[in-house]
Amino acid sequence: MAEELRELRLAKSIPAKDMVSVVQALYPKYDKTVQSKCENGDAYGVVLRQDAMDALYARFAPELKEALQRRRKDRHRLTCRISARLESELFQALQQRMEADGYATAQEWITAMAKLYTQGGTP
Repeated sequence: MAEELRELRLAKSIPAKDMVSVVQALYPKYDKTVQSKCENGDAYGVVLRQDAMDALYARFAPELKEALQRRRKDRHRLTCRISARLESELFQALQQRMEADGYATAQEWITAMAKLYTQGGTP
């Protein structure tokens, strides 16, 4: 986020005071000192909140805002997810059984089990 803030300011040649005035609409105590700390977040441990960053993009670079939103979205074709935590022994046994049954990945096995279960079968 710190690099993103600095890159926006430098790429668009935006004076820091202009960026500060946009963020001050959301956070009145935000000032140039905090701006500097946010731009050097690794050194200070300070990060600008996402709503403030969105406001800066909306004001100074709306064309970049859309590109960033697309980049942040999940790019997987299969977007729904399930997961579980298992004891080590059960996990090892499951992996061995999946391999013996010809499943190359846990994804394949979970998909097969979900199809079987939703069609009324019991795994």
